[in-house]
Amino acid sequence: MSLTRVAAVAAVALMTGQAIAAQSDEKVTGRWAVDQDACSGFSFSVERMPLVVTDYAVRWRGDSCRIARMYKTGPDVHIQALCWSATGEHSVPVSLTPHAGRLQLRWDRINSGDLKRCE
Repeated sequence: MSLTRVAAVAAVALMTGQAIAAQSDEKVTGRWAVDQDACSGFSFSVERMPLVVTDYAVRWRGDSCRIARMYKTGPDVHIQALCWSATGEHSVPVSLTPHAGRLQLRWDRINSGDLKRCE
């Protein structure tokens, strides 16, 4: 392989690595809410409660769930959450799509909001 070709391959590999690193910088862990006022979590309205995502659990609108499985497809993070309620444990599919400091949430297959990261 010629030196020019090696340099071209190295440049493409470097650009690809940077693009992947830029995508992976958007983490879903943390607190997310409809606005900064809702980030505190002190509200009498369940709809204004923040989404809290850790490496092991997810909490939203009164549901406390442990993460049974988590995987990525492109920018989307998919979670199989095992949640507890008065009727027992049930599985809830959760999909999170981070983009520019925002998070698109699908909770139990329902589009549930476009959330902002809490500061």
